[in-house]
Amino acid sequence: MENPLVRMQQRVLEAIQQEMGLWIEAVLGDAFQPEKFMCFIKTMGIDLSQLPGMVGQQPGVDPYQVLGLDKSAPDEEIKKRYRELVHILHPDKSGTPGTTAFFQMVNAAYEAIRRERGWQ
Repeated sequence: MENPLVRMQQRVLEAIQQEMGLWIEAVLGDAFQPEKFMCFIKTMGIDLSQLPGMVGQQPGVDPYQVLGLDKSAPDEEIKKRYRELVHILHPDKSGTPGTTAFFQMVNAAYEAIRRERGWQ
C-alpha cells in the first residue's frame, strides 16, 4: 500500500510541473503574471525556496519540462531556451517580483541537463 504522503507529494509535483509548462509558455509570450502564479503556489503551501533543489532530483520535476522542452530536444535548442529564460527571469533585469525562484529553477534544470549530457 502506497504512503498517502508520497501520493500527495506526487500530486503537488505534477501540479507544479503542469503549471511550470504553462508558465514558461506565458513568459515567452510576454503574458506572465507572477503575482497570480505566486498566489497559486502559496495556496498549495509550497515553499519556493526548496524547488530549485528538487529539479532533476525528485520524481515529477523534469528539468526538460522546467525549460519547456522535450527530452529529445537537440543540444542547441536547449542552450537557446536556457539563454532566453535567463534573460527574461534574471532578478536584476526582469523587474518582476517572484522571478528569483524561477531563475534558480531554470539554472538548476540546465545544470541537470548539462550533467546528463556530459557538457563541459
